[in-house]
Amino acid sequence: MVTIVNEAARGISTFLRPMTTSNPHLYLAEHSSELFFIFDLRADQFTYMNPTCLSFFNLESINVKSKFLLQMIHADDQGYVLSKLKDCTDGRSVADVECRVRRGENERWLRINPYLKQEPGESLLIGQAEDVTSYKASAEVLHNHNNKKNSILNILAHDLAGPLGTIGSLSGLLARDTQKYKVPAIDRYIKMINNISQSSIKLIHDFLDHEFLESVGVTLVKRRIELIKKIRSTTKAYFDMQKELGVQFSCQANKSRIYVEVDEDKFMQAINNLISNALKFTPDGGKIDIFIKENKSGVLISIADSGIGIPEKFHATLFEKFSNARRNGLKGERSTGLGMSIVKTIIDWHHGSIWFESEENKGTTFYIQLPTA
Repeated sequence: MVTIVNEAARGISTFLRPMTTSNPHLYLAEHSSELFFIFDLRADQFTYMNPTCLSFFNLESINVKSKFLLQMIHADDQGYVLSKLKDCTDGRSVADVECRVRRGENERWLRINPYLKQEPGESLLIGQAEDVTSYKASAEVLHNHNNKKNSILNILAHDLAGPLGTIGSLSGLLARDTQKYKVPAIDRYIKMINNISQSSIKLIHDFLDHEFLESVGVTLVKRRIELIKKIRSTTKAYFDMQKELGVQFSCQANKSRIYVEVDEDKFMQAINNLISNALKFTPDGGKIDIFIKENKSGVLISIADSGIGIPEKFHATLFEKFSNARRNGLKGERSTGLGMSIVKTIIDWHHGSIWFESEENKGTTFYIQLPTA
């Protein structure tokens, strides 16, 4: 694709002549289902748009002001697109700029790849774009299902580990109280109950650990997302199960929409892990509050619980791999000690930072700071 665009730039003088097979790259651009354009930065005007580009924007010719096209872009995306185009004209590499374009009452998604070509007396912004509306719709469904799946798995682990842990504890008491009867069959049955309950708990948590580690192992693919909508979608399962979980949830923000560039699956898995940990260490009747705040540095996400807190002796090592801070949850939920280390790694990948405040028997608040998009 880069070759096609660069060839188009070198052959700019041929655009006003009929396309011929002697210029195959330009011929391909003219017949491509993707959008191609060239914008002269010095003259502030378009010098080329292929037929697909003209059709997409419902234009009859290239005699159109850039301001007119900018106004067709969704208001929430205009600043983002302008900042990416400035990065490009400043010489920085820019790729896969996604934005929404209004066409009448319809809205389409474009993915734009801009390139800068500068030579003496010439400064051109060359672009290739594709309509990714169908892809975005499919990806949205997949992301929502994945986030919902992770939330439900955490809830199931919380709900199942408690009763199974209780069964294990009761079987231990039963074994103690029936020793005096000296009935081998009873002792064997009680031991079987205990072993089954413990192996079931281990199976649940091994599965969760595998899911978490597997998602982290996939290549990082960052996209611009509306964060508030995504977090509320991810936490919906927790809100729907508040009564059953015995914990009250809230999610608030200081703006109606906040945009960030993240790998949605990995980042939401990190958020899910923090909520799951808060749930594990918050007793019945407690609360978990999520707040999303846009500030001068970007966006700050806080996840606060009214749980048992983290002992001060564990504060310095909490984010270390196989930290000695790992503890079982209040209902026996097991921890590998890997979770917080991986959460920090995910946040680091996004050029963010994570820290926490905690006091025993008063609760814990985790903070994540991210740059906005």
